[in-house]
Amino acid sequence: MPNGKMSCFVDTNLLVYAMDPGERAKRLQAKDLLKLIINRHTLVLSPQSLNEYYRVLTEKRDLVPRNEARRLVWAWSEFCKAPYDFQVAQQAWEIQDRHGFGWWDSMLLASATFAGCELFFSEDMQHERVIGRLTILSPFKLDPAALFSR
Repeated sequence: MPNGKMSCFVDTNLLVYAMDPGERAKRLQAKDLLKLIINRHTLVLSPQSLNEYYRVLTEKRDLVPRNEARRLVWAWSEFCKAPYDFQVAQQAWEIQDRHGFGWWDSMLLASATFAGCELFFSEDMQHERVIGRLTILSPFKLDPAALFSR
């Protein structure tokens, strides 16, 4: 992979792990990865990710009250740089048809692609799979610090 600043899209599950006390090991890894990417000024999120994050925090895992979840979403919003519009949906159709990902994952991948991201960190997708210029990586199968030191 190229050296330098690579734009990094982070899947919703990593934002959730960074908050989940029930997943201690993954929480620490997710927090370390997020800190590393934020310090490199390369973090990119999408509106879809933030909406999913809010839902998981308040409904699915019931980790925090709504007002706290809203504060957390607001804090992450400065990194919400990926588009989420009809062009993204059209690209998602192509990704879904060509690569076989589910719809919501295809939307995230398309959004990351439009944002010019080169890395997509997710536990739920295929580690080291390449979609155009975007490489999917599971942060739990590698050392992100080593990846960025190349």
